Amino acid sequence: MNEQFLLQMQQILKDEYPAYLESLSNPPTRGFRINPLKTNEKDFFEKVDVSHTKSPYAKYGYYTDDKKYGSMPEYASGAFYMQEASASSAVTVMDPKGGAVILDMCAAPGSKTTEILELLENQGLLVSNEIDKKRSHILLENVERNGASNCIVVSNDPLQLAKQFPGFFDMVLCDAPCSGEGMMRKNTEAVDQWTPQLVEHCASVQKEVLESVYTCLKADGILLYSTCTLNLKENEYQIKQFLERHPDMQMMDTNVNFGRRALCEEHDIQKAIRIYPMDHGEGHFIAKMKKCSVTAPCSIKQLKSDLIPKEILSLLKDTIEEVYPYLYFKNNRLYGGTYPFIDTGKLHLLRNQVYIGEMLKGRFEFSHHFFMSSYSKFKNTYEMSDEEVKRYMHGEQISANVQKGWVAMCYHGFVVGGAKSDGHALKNKYPKAFRTR
Repeated sequence: MNEQFLLQMQQILKDEYPAYLESLSNPPTRGFRINPLKTNEKDFFEKVDVSHTKSPYAKYGYYTDDKKYGSMPEYASGAFYMQEASASSAVTVMDPKGGAVILDMCAAPGSKTTEILELLENQGLLVSNEIDKKRSHILLENVERNGASNCIVVSNDPLQLAKQFPGFFDMVLCDAPCSGEGMMRKNTEAVDQWTPQLVEHCASVQKEVLESVYTCLKADGILLYSTCTLNLKENEYQIKQFLERHPDMQMMDTNVNFGRRALCEEHDIQKAIRIYPMDHGEGHFIAKMKKCSVTAPCSIKQLKSDLIPKEILSLLKDTIEEVYPYLYFKNNRLYGGTYPFIDTGKLHLLRNQVYIGEMLKGRFEFSHHFFMSSYSKFKNTYEMSDEEVKRYMHGEQISANVQKGWVAMCYHGFVVGGAKSDGHALKNKYPKAFRTR
């Protein structure tokens, strides 16, 4: 490791520095979260054979020693999400509640976005943003699998979000781009790329992002700032400078029983917390703040839907037990959601709540996202055997005498995707990009 980095950690940790060095020789922790939008803990562990120990960092979080998950049908269904346990701590400190309007400013790959959505329980709204185009599509994939019906996914510079949504959000999560010092045990790239210049660069980027975040917050709004790095420049000093620029922002207690006090007493910054690799996790910094000034409310227009053809509405009602409270039809594409469809202006929009499907060559085709949605139960389902689910995820047709029409393909009761029945066979609609080889 870089000698300058080790000297920095020795100065930060003092007597605990040897324990930190020893922790780096241990394997990184592995974890997952159960998705309460699709299952509960009792039901999940009855159906899924996975080693697990409860994590203190998240309501539905667990440690595990198991390693193979990506090909599991339960993972494909969104019943659980792989996440290093202590990485879930930021959203736990944030404590989002149903009905809140929230922004996740730097969201990919979607770990914290999906955790927020699980706690919102299909109420309120989450705008999930990732500036990097390639990473934004990974974010979208994870949001789809999660199954929430109240998420907008965009890919923009934070300045553009601030311009479109000034004073709009009850809460903003800023999981800022950082030097990744807390991830060195699990990511050799973080070790190789570390330099003092990288720390300075990240601190500069964080400062700019925080200014956009501040603009997006409404009066009494909550800002949650987090990093997975350990130096003071990107953490305590970053928050100190931010609070000095914005005296209307005040530190809040985290109200959690994990983590260590931050390393700065000014402006109550000691209320923030640090997590180290020797704390049965990796490295994180979390600060919670409140905007106490009066902010002019942001007025956002609602989108006006085209007239939805009666045959599409009839098909939707025949397929699910309860239709979404809000529907939006444009350019032959139908979307559903539990929050009114809002105008995102010139933002690069990847998804507006649930993409139900579209008209193709005179017929309506449901999307994979629709089958991943947790909002409503499907009327026509097919429970696959162990062998059938392997074939289905491989893209094969399944022979079965099933009522004609659209069918939710299930395994252990979890919807893995969709198919269309002709009465004797189920035509596979599992996306080619997700199929196993």
